[in-house]
Amino acid sequence: MSAGCGKLSQGRYGQAVKIAVLPAYSTAAMSARYLPLLNRLSRETGFDVQYISAENIPGFGAAIENSQAQLAICDALTFLTLQKTKNAMALAIGRDQNGSTETGGVIITSFAAYAKGINDVSKLKGRAICCASKQSAEGYLSQVKYLFDQGVDPERDLRVVAVGQLDRVLAALEKGDFAAGFIPQSQWNDSLSKCFRILAAGQPVPNWVLASLQGGHTEMDDKVKDAILALDPAKPEDQKILAGLGIFRFADAGSVDLRAFSDMADQMKIPY
Repeated sequence: MSAGCGKLSQGRYGQAVKIAVLPAYSTAAMSARYLPLLNRLSRETGFDVQYISAENIPGFGAAIENSQAQLAICDALTFLTLQKTKNAMALAIGRDQNGSTETGGVIITSFAAYAKGINDVSKLKGRAICCASKQSAEGYLSQVKYLFDQGVDPERDLRVVAVGQLDRVLAALEKGDFAAGFIPQSQWNDSLSKCFRILAAGQPVPNWVLASLQGGHTEMDDKVKDAILALDPAKPEDQKILAGLGIFRFADAGSVDLRAFSDMADQMKIPY
């Protein structure tokens, strides 16, 4: 699919800044999550910030190429790919209330499946599991690494099916099509606890990053980075934006080392 582009308020400089956002959710859900952030960046930087996305995660690379996006907001696994293909540089990374820049995924099942005996990860052997994409850090790698460490080989013991977007994981579980599903920890909330149960938390992985696709040393990069780091969860408007992203706050990514994470991806034979 060609890149989708949502134009936001034009800032005082008027220079276009194209930010590609990894489409983990449906188009409607992604717009609701990210347009408030990009609108804020447009106001704070003065640039004409434009939202770039794709129909699905596999189409994200083509969307970046077709749009010539200068920046990206994506998960850690996609960032590793962009490091190789676009010489990407991490500018900021999500962090939690304790300052940790790690997040993770969870393995969930429906109440109906739980009642039928899917009450432990050992019961997943030989079963069909759904995820949004096998190219997701907290929606796949986190969970399969945990399962591997528990003696469940994802390639040998499971049939994992990618359904395209995180919204569809929940829908597929509700229909009873799969024994369990993988979702990011940030997606879990009180409303989901009324329909699903968490079987296990996955291995920690790095949080989502804001990445420069142009070397990380331009005025544009610095202004966008400063604006995203300035988002303060103590301010109601900022907190609403951050909560929509499933992130407490952003931190400078300068000291973040992803070598252990890339080793994890290699161990689990996940290409990037």
